[in-house]
Amino acid sequence: MRVAIDLTALQPEATGVDNYLTHLVVHLGRIDDANRYRVYVNYEDRRRFDGQLPGNFAVVPLSLRPRPVRLLFQQVALPAAALGWNADVVHSPSFIMPFYRGRQRHVLTIYDMTFFSLPEYHTALRRSVYYRRALLGSVRRADLITVPSRSTRDQILRIVRDLPPDRIREVIPGINEEFRVRDPGEVRRQTRRLGLPESYVLHVGTIEPRKNLPNLIEAYRRLVNRSGTDAHLVLAGRLGWSYEEVLFRMSSSELRGRIHAPGYVSQADLPWYYAGAKLFVYPSFQEGFGFPPLEAMACGVPTISSLSTSLTENLAGAAELVPPDDVEALVAAMTRLLQNERLRDERRRQGLERSARYSWIETARRTLECYTTSSEGRRGVEVATSGAETPA
Repeated sequence: MRVAIDLTALQPEATGVDNYLTHLVVHLGRIDDANRYRVYVNYEDRRRFDGQLPGNFAVVPLSLRPRPVRLLFQQVALPAAALGWNADVVHSPSFIMPFYRGRQRHVLTIYDMTFFSLPEYHTALRRSVYYRRALLGSVRRADLITVPSRSTRDQILRIVRDLPPDRIREVIPGINEEFRVRDPGEVRRQTRRLGLPESYVLHVGTIEPRKNLPNLIEAYRRLVNRSGTDAHLVLAGRLGWSYEEVLFRMSSSELRGRIHAPGYVSQADLPWYYAGAKLFVYPSFQEGFGFPPLEAMACGVPTISSLSTSLTENLAGAAELVPPDDVEALVAAMTRLLQNERLRDERRRQGLERSARYSWIETARRTLECYTTSSEGRRGVEVATSGAETPA
């Protein structure tokens, strides 16, 4: 089987999608030495997988990072490259697949459908009619669609009512090995190196509307006023879009010096941010999967998140879950976990047990099953066509 994977969506500052793409390919390399792969990347990422992939994988830089160039690659160069290599399967793991299908079978990955359910929380491009039509067209043309959660599957079926449910496969992501419980002495040394407060509540994620940070800051303000907690609030993540309200609330005189926004945190430093936190809070309105709460749990940090979509699916029974628009419920949950050591220990234990279920090897196995199913479908069509054309 020959599999072409489009990784031109990779960005220099890794997000959850980048994390998924990178670890999927690396772990496919660990479980599959029988099939052949071509991984198409931007020229800027040509060294990203050096020393990590076996000989049946080839990394092919055929695009550049600017969006117009990537779009041209995706819609023109990728189909031509797949045809020229005689690929069996083309995997488009970032929402949009080529319009021209060719003879290849196509696997598409959709992480969430919030462009439809929460359009006001996205950039103008992602909520545009053009982008949403391209996404829906990709969903209808794909042979198989992989999703990271049942909630994303259900959202797709609600929006694309004529889509056969058996064309969607749940492929659950893993949690990276570097997210684990650390030695307390080393945690103190590393958090001092990073300039983090002695005691802090942590949020990790791009600063943009869907993450619900104004409500988190308001809940933190009430927590400070009512309990006098010494814990600071750390909002780790790059500035995305429509972040002005967050910055305005951070500059409030009563919170000045108590809220910290260090910007994007490297993958090397991120585990230490988690490990040093007293509490992790992730009040996002909706997520297709939601890596940060599970990463925090894997580091042994008690976690609060939203009673919403995949977050409920992944975290119920192991984290405190509150409605994302209920500030008072968030204040109460933060108060409980900061003041009740017994509850903290219980949530820590439950979080470690829950996060241990998420394996990248299993993600790779499920993805390989999708490739195999799709490839067999292609060969079946070829055999049927060949038979029809053969004289009796």
